[in-house]
Amino acid sequence: MELLAAIEVEVELVIQHSRNLRNIVVKHLELPGLNFRVTPDSTIGGYPIEALDIPPRASHPDGEPRYDLLNFRLKTKLDCSNFHPGQKVLVEKLLLLE
Repeated sequence: MELLAAIEVEVELVIQHSRNLRNIVVKHLELPGLNFRVTPDSTIGGYPIEALDIPPRASHPDGEPRYDLLNFRLKTKLDCSNFHPGQKVLVEKLLLLE
């Protein structure tokens, strides 16, 4: 196991509709198939991540499932306002699994 410095992602969706939702759905732009785990120090765009949630169910216009999306839960809901669709950010301090 080793620590991965960062991966670049693009924000697809910001979910903050209810009291408990504070998720950022992103498309990974590099390292497809990367197997990793969020650490207590992991961040997205410099903001702390609490967890990597269940991948969102989404499909391409042709109906094929999208496997390029990740769903990160922020530690603080207020941090959601710092993200917008199309924004490219780094996810840092992930534990790379073999």
